[in-house]
Order: sequence, then structure tokens, then C-alpha cells
Amino acid sequence: MSADSHACLPPMMYKQYLESEYHDSFEDYLADTKIISNIVDLLGYPPTEKALDVFDTRGAMSVELGEVGYYDPTWRLRQVEAEGVVAEFLHPFGTIGFTPFVDIMNSPRSHELRAAGSRAHNRFLEEFCSEAPGRLLGVPLIYPWPDWDAAVRDMVRAKETGCYAIYPPTFAGVPGDLPALYDSWWDPMWAAAQDLGLVVHVHASFGNPQGAGVALAEVAFSGATGGEGAASLDAGMLPEFDPDAVDDEPKDSLLAQFFESFTERRPLWQLMWGGVFDRFPKLKVVFDEIHADWVPPTLAYLDAKHAAEPGAMKLTPTEYWKRHCGVGTSLMRYGDVAVRHEIGIEKVMMGTDYPHMEGTWPNTHDWIRQTLGGIPENEARAILGENCIDFYGLDRPLLEKHAKRVGPLVGELFDGRQLDPKLVKHFEFRAGIGKSVNFDEAQMTEAFENDRAGATQALAASGK
Repeated sequence: MSADSHACLPPMMYKQYLESEYHDSFEDYLADTKIISNIVDLLGYPPTEKALDVFDTRGAMSVELGEVGYYDPTWRLRQVEAEGVVAEFLHPFGTIGFTPFVDIMNSPRSHELRAAGSRAHNRFLEEFCSEAPGRLLGVPLIYPWPDWDAAVRDMVRAKETGCYAIYPPTFAGVPGDLPALYDSWWDPMWAAAQDLGLVVHVHASFGNPQGAGVALAEVAFSGATGGEGAASLDAGMLPEFDPDAVDDEPKDSLLAQFFESFTERRPLWQLMWGGVFDRFPKLKVVFDEIHADWVPPTLAYLDAKHAAEPGAMKLTPTEYWKRHCGVGTSLMRYGDVAVRHEIGIEKVMMGTDYPHMEGTWPNTHDWIRQTLGGIPENEARAILGENCIDFYGLDRPLLEKHAKRVGPLVGELFDGRQLDPKLVKHFEFRAGIGKSVNFDEAQMTEAFENDRAGATQALAASGK
């Protein structure tokens, strides 16, 4: 099971899924995609031949970097089954393009356009996942426009079409945008998710303002648009993988550095102090593609704050985590595995992040050997699939059937094989596999104090 993967369309193909009344705005979306393509290049696409010689020895990325798998389910299943993956949770966004109007990579857009873009992506996603029900598991975008009744209808549709999770707006809590998740304004979403049994996914990039990507591109490329006239960049801005270099410290790609972000963690304590987990005791939330090693120090910090000032919370932060939360560890590191018992072994799920280049594909088996090869078999089985089945209530007989067909045997994965040091070096470069935990107490304190004050005020205002 992959707890985190991606599916999307090339930009032009979204138009056929977008309602005609919004076609006049489509050129604005395409203009954004041309600007953002510069950022994609900056992040290391495509890989160099020197890198491909190390990590793509079977030529899996030779055909359009595997990008066909973003939107062709037949091609995709062929690729992921070759790595033993039988099912995936599919989030939006890919290097080939981003969701019209609603992605953070767009310039700032109206709520109406964001909702229209969400619906367009969901139409594609429903069609895509119908090729392998129960295995291609779409995570549809839910946007509350023109009101929560419309959004809840979208959630009901998601459930009816076989979805197990939803992707809420990523702009919650951004100043001048949607309210923070501690605000009772979000209660219709939590209520519907609880009643329908839909898990809410908090994914990498959550909590960032729309338009940030376009602004970055305009600065980095001196205002170049449409991919033309881009200024020359300092070579130091573009770390390049050199398998033969002797480094005092491993060099990380910009992608590895990107996944050190912090904003995706904030919903954890916002939901606790905002009383959301008290009002909706069966709600489930998964933190996806943001590592897991931050969870133990964060829970320790929150438990200490709660002990000093409990407020209206009915449980401790650790108790809320155990009752409500899970973590999908794409780009799994040694540090994520090391703290699996502190997190709760039943809470940890691995993601491949396919087809993103920073993910495990096309080296999933070797990635598993390197990160999980030293732990007991039952724990590896839990992280690699059992936890997903249990947490989401997936179709076990269906998945077991396909696992028997394409899944690797234990003896094939955990055979004591030593990987090529150059491949391990590339794992470090593309995902920081050996990085230590990223927990900055000063950063944590500033965010927590702001969120606790906001949550306390919102709770009092709601009278709940």
C-alpha cells in the first residue's frame, strides 16, 4: 500500500473536465503553469544522465520520466505493480501540471474558481480510479463554495464512488484567506467526514498562501514568463548529484530541503485546542508526505503545555493522537523508522510518492531494504500495508489477491543484501534519508502560542 501517491493531468487536458462557464479563465491558469515550469526545473527535473545511471538501472523513467502514469491508469498499474504496490492513495499535483485555480501554485484565485478547479480534478480522478476500484484510491478535493451544503454533497459523492479520504483546502489559516482549522466554521466538513467514514488528509504544502510559487518563480527568474527569457541562475542554487564526489556531509537536493517544512504540522494542535476532536470523537486525520520523526517531540511539547494549562480539552494531546491520527511517511527516513513505537507502530504507513522523483520509485524494493530491513517482519508488514487496511477499512480480500500476484516475498526483500553505496547516496540526495529530526522549539512555540490563542478565542465565540 502507498499511503501517498499522486495523479493529475497535463494542463491542457483539464479543460475538458472544467465547466464551460470557466473556460475564459483557463488561459490564466495556463500562464501560471508556464511560470511554474521554471520552478519544476529548479527542483531537479529531469534527472541528469549521471543520476539515472545510478538509480534507474531498469530504465523505468526513460519514457517521459514515467509521467504517463499520472493520467493513464493502465500505464500506472504496470509501473507500480513492478514494484509490488497493489493500491495507492492518489493526491493532486504533479510535475506535469497542477490543479486549475485551487493549487497553491496558481496565482490567487476566487473561491468560485477554486471550487470549479476542484470539481474538474475530481471528475478526472473519478474516471481514473474506475479502472481499478479499491486499488486506485482517489483523494478528492473538497472546497466549501458556494456553501458547505455543496461541499458536503461532494463528500457524499466521494463516498459513493469508493473514496476513503478527502483533501481539504490547503489555505486554511493563511491570513486573509480561509479560517484556521480550529474555527467552528469547518464543523460541517468534520461532521460529514465522521458520518461518512472519510479520513481527512493534511498533505505537504498545507498552510501556504496561494500564489507563493508564482512569486518565487518571478523572483528567481527575474520576472520571466512563459518559460522565456529566464535569467541565468547561480549554480549553487541547483545542487547536482555526483555519485563519485567525496563529501564531508551528504548533499541534499532542493526537493529534500522542501520537505523540511513546518506549516503542515499545525493542524495537529489546532484540532486539539479548538475542541474539534472533542466534538467529533470518531474523526480520523492523516498527515501525509511530511515525514514522521517530528511527531514524538511535538507530542511531548504539547503534553507539557496541556499539563500546565489544560483548558477545555478532555484528553491529553497524546491521547488525541492515539484516537484520531495516522501518518503517511513518503520519503521514509531512518529517523521515521527509529521512532515508530513512540508514534505507535499501528499509526505509521509508507508512501511511495509515485510518480514524483523524490519518492521511492523506481527503487521501492531497495528503499524498503534500506529503511525497514532491520526491523521485525510483523512490523514491516504493518507499515507496508496492514496499517492502511486497518486504519481506512479497505477491502482486504481484494488487496490480498493482488498482493499474492505482484507482491515481493519476505525473503526477496529482507535478504541482507547490501545496496550500491552510490544508490544510497542518491537516496540521501533526493530525500534526505539520513537526516536528523527537524524540530525547532522556538518555531514550535511561536506557532503554538498563536494557535492556542486563536483556538481559545474561536471556541469561546462558538459557545461549543
